[in-house]
Amino acid sequence: MVRIVKFPVSPPEKLGPKKVRKKKNRKPDPEDFGQLNLFAQPPKEGKVVSFPQSDSFFEEALILDEEGNPEAEKFYLLAIKNKESEVDAYCNLGILKSQQNDLAKSIDYLTKCLELEPRHFEAHYNLANVYSDMGNYKLSKTHYEVSINIDPDFPNSYYNLGLVLISMKAYKEAIEAIDQYIQCSPDGDLKVANELIKTLKSFA
Repeated sequence: MVRIVKFPVSPPEKLGPKKVRKKKNRKPDPEDFGQLNLFAQPPKEGKVVSFPQSDSFFEEALILDEEGNPEAEKFYLLAIKNKESEVDAYCNLGILKSQQNDLAKSIDYLTKCLELEPRHFEAHYNLANVYSDMGNYKLSKTHYEVSINIDPDFPNSYYNLGLVLISMKAYKEAIEAIDQYIQCSPDGDLKVANELIKTLKSFA
């Protein structure tokens, strides 16, 4: 008779994406937005020229992204076009597309990020999340493990790796990963993680 694993959360939910948050110094030019420069010819018929709130395309994209404004995508693309935080902009675009359930485009952006910077921590972590959503647990496991090698102090990588290992029925390894998550996040709410370990120990 097949034993069914019953978890405290059914199914356990993985922890969410990690965006890149950095500030740059380049001030956007209004003409980059298809707008007229105020010091060139005046706009016709009192055309309103709107300016970004921040000092860079990438920073403006972050502000809009946090607000859930779809214009964020345009500003990330402008950052890439102007070679400003290009790597990080690709990473955050990958997250946006995964949240829109456009997983193919998400993978495209995240892999472009890794082409430019192979050890980009957030790209590996977020790509692992996307592959997990797709059910490609082997690739997901690989990218979580790479992210852990790059930043061994980020707890979410261990927790999500544990969930992937559960899906692969590698229960002993899952216990080790979730236990490492608990050790890395002593101040968090660890009730679900502790219950997962307790449940898994009867199957390991």
